Amino acid sequence: MDFFDVVKKRRSIRHFTADPVPEEDLMAVLEAGKLAPSPYNQQPWRFIVIRDRELMAKLKDVVLAIVDGQVSIPDDAGSKLASYDRRFNATNIFDAPVVIVALTHPWPHPNAREQSPFNAGLQSLAAAIAQMHLAATALGYGGCWATLPLLLAKAEIEAILEVEKPWFIAALLSIGVPAKMPPDIQRKPTEELFTFK
Repeated sequence: MDFFDVVKKRRSIRHFTADPVPEEDLMAVLEAGKLAPSPYNQQPWRFIVIRDRELMAKLKDVVLAIVDGQVSIPDDAGSKLASYDRRFNATNIFDAPVVIVALTHPWPHPNAREQSPFNAGLQSLAAAIAQMHLAATALGYGGCWATLPLLLAKAEIEAILEVEKPWFIAALLSIGVPAKMPPDIQRKPTEELFTFK
């Protein structure tokens, strides 16, 4: 598939079939992430690749418990729908055959007085996630780059996955065969997004 076709085809997929991701395809996706750029080739990332269904269920249950603790029991149709949407959006990533947990660490500068306000570690990790997402699309898979589960239960997820400081989880990426495609979306016009000087 042509690169620009891949970019246009990439979407956030939240519904997956039960089909597994073959090892060869998964390794190709991970390799794409490994090849992302980073300052001084520091590669300030680590990835936990989850395929274990019991572990996925455990992570999902932890997030659901927190979501349900934040939302009162709905008593009308509109509230019930909002509650369902919140639960689904917080946990659908754990329904995928593969979840890639993306970690980084605080970005050190050799001179503590010259620390940049820009987090090069997070920027590098974002490039790696984007490349994995595009690679998955090129191979016929879909995925969703998610942070909501971390906003709700970062400490709990890191504890379950035994993440040790200074590493921390920055994002999750699901990978799987799309069960359905989301509706087409409109992008903002070019002249609204880009300024040429």
